[in-house]
Amino acid sequence: MAVNPQLIKENEVSNPNEFKEFKIIIIGDSGVGKSSIIKRACKNKFDENYQATVGFEFLTQYYIVNEAKIKLQLWDTCGQEMYRSLVQGFYRNTSLAVIVYDIIRKETFESLDTWINDIRSRHEQEVPIFIVGNKEDLENDRKISFKEAQDFSKSRSAKFFIECSAKTAKNVDNIFYEVAKYIYNDKDLLKGKNSSNKLKIGNNDEEITKKKKGCC
Repeated sequence: MAVNPQLIKENEVSNPNEFKEFKIIIIGDSGVGKSSIIKRACKNKFDENYQATVGFEFLTQYYIVNEAKIKLQLWDTCGQEMYRSLVQGFYRNTSLAVIVYDIIRKETFESLDTWINDIRSRHEQEVPIFIVGNKEDLENDRKISFKEAQDFSKSRSAKFFIECSAKTAKNVDNIFYEVAKYIYNDKDLLKGKNSSNKLKIGNNDEEITKKKKGCC
């Protein structure tokens, strides 16, 4: 059976409770464009003015994949080093991690291993990882080749790799289309492994989300 996720607009969802929720965390260094990717995917907006994220915030996307109804909670996380321990404590109940780097800042690519080790060492189940290179529109300033990043992703057993541009919207929708498809194809994950019908958020998470300012 072909797997073709269909994105459903939030205002067209009559009963959100029919959709099974999956917590998708977007992690990576500060300034790589995590917030911009999420906002482009969910609201088709891009803000030129960079302001670092403080805390957490999530937006949602709804997909129907064949007979399955899937709701993605896309969690935007702060990337500054001073908040790393805060982010680490937020990994619980994660269904899939999208790790973002900036193709024109080599240090953000070099820190991918740190993020991968963080998520894998602090989660009792193996969390699928997608790797995304952002700012593909700045091709002339590229510091990491597509092949280098692709080879790295394969060597780290990432489930998917893509380059995108939150500014131009290139490939942004494909990221979460592939997330929905991956969840559907992983029957254990789809049935509830690493997810729940109602995500359990820690006591401090609501307070943290209220501190969120701007985007990164």
